[in-house]
Formats: sequence, C-alpha cells, structure tokens
Amino acid sequence: MIYNDYLKMINSEYLKNLNKAQKEAVLHIKGPLLIVAGAGSGKTKVLTTRIAYIIKEKKAYPNQILSVTFTNKAAQEMQNRVSNILKKEAIGFSWLGTFHSVSAKILRKHPSAVGLNSNFSIIDQDDQIRLIKNICKSENIDIKKLAPNYILSVINGWKNKGLYPEKVVPSKKNIFEKGILKIYKIYQSKLLDLNTCDFGDLILHCVNIFENNNDILEIYSNNFKYILVDEYQDTNFIQSKWLKFLAKKHKNICCVGDDDQSIYSWRGAEIKNFLEFDKVYANTKIIRLEKNYRSTQNILKVASELISHNQNRVGKNLETTKDVGNLVKLNCFKNAKSEAVGVSDEIEKKLKKKNSLNEIAILVRAIFQTREFEERFLKIGLPYRIIGGTKFYERAEIKDCVAYLRLIYQSKDDLSFERIVNIPKRSIGKTTIKQINEFAKKNSFSLESSARKLIELNLIKPKTKIGLNSFLNLLLKWRDDLITKKFHHVKLMQIVLDESNYSAMLKNKKDLENENRLENIKELLVAMKEFDDLDSFLEHVALATSIDQKWDGEKVNLMTIHASKGLEFDIVFLPGWEEGLFPHQKSIEENGDKGLEEERRLAYVGITRAKKNTLISFSMNRYYQGNWIDSMASRFINELPEKNIEKNNFFEVKNDEDFEFNQDFKIEEETRSPGWIRYLKRIK
Repeated sequence: MIYNDYLKMINSEYLKNLNKAQKEAVLHIKGPLLIVAGAGSGKTKVLTTRIAYIIKEKKAYPNQILSVTFTNKAAQEMQNRVSNILKKEAIGFSWLGTFHSVSAKILRKHPSAVGLNSNFSIIDQDDQIRLIKNICKSENIDIKKLAPNYILSVINGWKNKGLYPEKVVPSKKNIFEKGILKIYKIYQSKLLDLNTCDFGDLILHCVNIFENNNDILEIYSNNFKYILVDEYQDTNFIQSKWLKFLAKKHKNICCVGDDDQSIYSWRGAEIKNFLEFDKVYANTKIIRLEKNYRSTQNILKVASELISHNQNRVGKNLETTKDVGNLVKLNCFKNAKSEAVGVSDEIEKKLKKKNSLNEIAILVRAIFQTREFEERFLKIGLPYRIIGGTKFYERAEIKDCVAYLRLIYQSKDDLSFERIVNIPKRSIGKTTIKQINEFAKKNSFSLESSARKLIELNLIKPKTKIGLNSFLNLLLKWRDDLITKKFHHVKLMQIVLDESNYSAMLKNKKDLENENRLENIKELLVAMKEFDDLDSFLEHVALATSIDQKWDGEKVNLMTIHASKGLEFDIVFLPGWEEGLFPHQKSIEENGDKGLEEERRLAYVGITRAKKNTLISFSMNRYYQGNWIDSMASRFINELPEKNIEKNNFFEVKNDEDFEFNQDFKIEEETRSPGWIRYLKRIK
C-alpha cells in the first residue's frame, strides 16, 4: 500500500474518534485477535468500526463476516451502528446474530445430518418442561422428589459441555444424575421423533455436524473470512468449540471481552475460554483497551485495586479520561432498615443538587435485598422501578403467601381462594374451579363456602375431593391457630408454609429461581415482624401496592448486580457488603477460590457501573430467618484503597458499647430526610 493511501485510510471519518489502542484493534485484521476491553472502554464501538473497516477496505463482502453476540438487543445495536457507518454498503450483512440464531440458520440448511427434517421446530422452556413431565409420568418418576426444572438444568449443563446422552458419565457426587441421564436419553429420542430441538441442541447439533461432515464444515469455514465475537468471557465450552470449527480455515477470529467482568459461571460460562485464548489460537495478538470513558479516577482506582486481588486474570491498567471526582463513600449502618434510611437520605441530597432519579441505581447481590429499600421508598414517596425483576410485593411467591394470609383472615376473599386453592398442586383443576365458581354464583356463596357445600353434596370427583377437603380443613385449623390460640402472625405464616407444603415445593425444585423465591419468603417473614398484628400487615401490603401504581415519571433504579451488566448510571449505591451475603456463602462453598474470584468480579462490575459517585455500605446486624445476627463487613472492603475512600462516622466510634444493637432502634428525628417529612405531612 502506498504511504499516502495508508494515511488516507487511517484518517477516514469513521476512524477519527478512536484512540490509539482502539485504532490498532480495528486495523489488525490478520490472524487471531483478543481485545481485552476494560469497563467503559468502548468495545462495541471498536467491534462495529472493525466490521466497517473490513467492508470499506474490501477485505471481505458483508456475507463473509460472522459477528456473534449474546443477546438480540446487542445484535440489533451492532447492526444499527454498522449501518450508520456503511449506509448502503451494509446490505448483505446476513451473518450477524446470537449464537443460537446463527446456529439455527446453519442447522436449517443441513437438518438431515442430525436426523431432522428441514421444517423442524424449536421448543421453548415451557414445552421442554411439559415433555420432561410426560417422560417422568411414563417412567413412574416422582416429580416431587426430582423436579422437572432441576432435570432440565442438568440436561442443559450437559449440552453446554457438548455431551449427548451416550457421552455423559454421571457424577458420583450427585445421586440424581444417573436417573436424569435415563430421562435425557428418552428426552433426546422424543425430540427427534417430534422433529424438534431445544435451544441447547442448536449449537450442539451444529458442532456434531462440523465434527462428522468435513464437506459441510468447509462451506462455512471457507466462507467466514472474518469472525467477531462480543462478550467472549461469557462463552461456554460448546460455544468455544463451535467458534474454533468456524475459524479453522482463515483463523481471522477477533474476540472482545473483559475477564474481570466474567460473572455467569452459574449458567455455564467458562472464563478459561478467555484466559487460554492464545493457547487455542496460535500467534494471537492481544490488545488492551485501557482507557475508560465512563468513571472518575477515584471510582476506577477503587475498582482496579479490588480486582487486582484476583489471580486468574489477563490483567490491565485502566486509565480514565474523567477528572478525579468524589471519593468513594463507605458507610456502616446498625441494621438493614437504617441502611435503607441512609440510602434514601443520600438520594434526597442528590435530588437537591438536581440529579435525576433515572441516573441513580441501587445494585444488590441478591434480589431479596430490595425489600427494605422498597418499603422505605413507599413510605416516603420516592418513586422506584425494579430492573430485570419484579417488585417485592408483586413477586409470585409473595402474592401466594399474602393470599394464604388474606383467606385465613377473611373467608370470603374469593380472589385469594382462587389463587392458592391449587398451590401447591392438590389435583384441583380448572374444571373443578369453574364448578366451584358457578355454584357460588348461583347460590350467592363465597368460593370457600361453595367448595364446602359441593363436597357435602358429594358433587366433587373422588381424587379432587381428597385434595380440596384437605385444603379446607387446613384453613379451619389455621384460623383456629390465629383466633383461638392467638398465634403470632409470623409464626402462623411459618406454619402455613410448612403444613401447606409450599416450602417443600420450592425446596424440591433445585434451581436458582426457587432458591431466590425461598430467600424472598424469608425476607417476607422479616417484613411481617415489623407489624403488631396480621390486620396491620395486610393493610400495609394493600396500601403499598396501591401507592406504587400512582407513580410515573423519573424513578430510582433497583436491580441485582447481574442485571446491571452493560448499564451505567451517574450515581450507584452498593448495599449489603457483608460476609455471607457478598461474597455469597453459597458461591464460596460450591466453588471455593473460583467462586470467591467470581464474587469479586461481580463487585468490580457493580463499582464500574458508576460514572460520578459510588456509595458502598454494610450493616452491623441483619434480621435473617427469624433471628438477629451479627454481620461482618465483607472481606472486599478491606481490599479497597484507603486514599480513595471516605468513611462515615461509624468508623470513628471506639467504644464497643456504641455498637450494641437494639432491635427497637429508632432514628433520631433530626436525621430524617426530606422524604420522611413529606411522609409525616401526608399521614397528618
């Protein structure tokens, strides 16, 4: 290339706004490339510009470029950005999508290679569960002991590892795997019989085709002159293998990601794919994007110092284009309630300085933590939204529990009756519920009275009668517990959860979703303890949900740190930095040092969501599972650099007596926020 032409090329309009490392990553198009992209370093910009450069410089036609993302949203954003640069030149860019969408496209062209017809269907999770239930029924497997959701999660795990049933070796540590393998064999056979596949099959089948059909593999490996992969640190074994096959011919594979933001091992992601990229692909070029365009210097220093304690990482030295900014605040509180008050006070201060609520986020380690903040915000009239989840009192398990309590308290509560009459399953189907409703309407009965009368008249089918009668008897027993025996409403809730088998239902379904539901129910018990009686608690729930519905406009964002990945906010609160909660005890127990390092990466992700202000906090005491427990500050706090941290007054107290906890702790009036004053005016 003539030197003048080279200068013209590197000064093209779409390349002008790139820094030195970004430009190097765009222009390096020969051989494997790993782009280590730190938080806020503009990785999407690099990827899209790289695609544009390849096409503009005629290194490949659009249909010779494979670009893979993890979400449809990311794929669409990439498509839009490339189109903005290339305009008409972007036409024919047909191989941009998720791993699953690209795999489906390939599989459609060669279905017979894995025993499918060209018109095969793709089933969703609901259909998968239904099929597994049918298999369990035909094989006399008790789904109460081996939940379909858990079976599916194990099967998906095997598929992520590239294992068809015949290649699975059941783990001796997991007593269920031998039985699940039997189901897996039948499940795969049924899928073929039905001419269908699940999402895991899409990639697994493609890899199978590539392994056993070299002629088909050559079609794609020859065609894809360039391969680009976003969020490579989140790939699993089978995805990595899929990419290796497709890059076989030209080896021009460019993977972008950040090992420090690898936080999805629980869904199969393997960080070693990123760490060992240069071992898999010979002559790999590694380029680090170390200029951060998001966070202030203090925020970045704190995040960088924390993550430096991880051993398994590529490593990078992030620098920011922003100014020094405020110190990262570290606040200690007496309990979770005072933590919520403290956070709301800080938010009120930010509002006075004209900060937008939309630019404020509270990031928690576990979803149950949102409850204290929701309660506080509801009380003082501070609007909020839950991102990537549901508000506490709208979560299915919470609504179920409240419905039980409402029906016990008020036998004519038909809505509650209808909600929980068959939760957990009591063989009471839609037909029976319809029968109860029609009889109630005809005779002006409540649904409960209608059900009792239908049983008395022997109009309910024998099998259904057993379940319905058991439920109705339990209602009478629980009312006796409440009214005659005068059980505390928290104790009553615990009895209901036990005797209805609701807790057992969740415990038997061994997956993350149900573990979160159990945590939410434990948090509900904490919430109930704050009220004198059942009446006042139920009134609180009713008012809380009705107040919430009136809010519109700007809102504070509440979410888990996992849900915050890829987002950014001016101000970020990170509460609950306590041992056992963050780092989470389960993660360490199950995965040891690997689990601890992932928890630290999660903390790093949380801190780096902030552009201007980060506020970390922990509580000295937390009410958990019916008891007050002493909390210990997270080990991560000791890993933060002192010079970039500002601590609140709690850290200046030297007398241990000042740290003694009183569960009836009241916050002094002068410490109440403007929001609290708003609340007092409202109730007067």
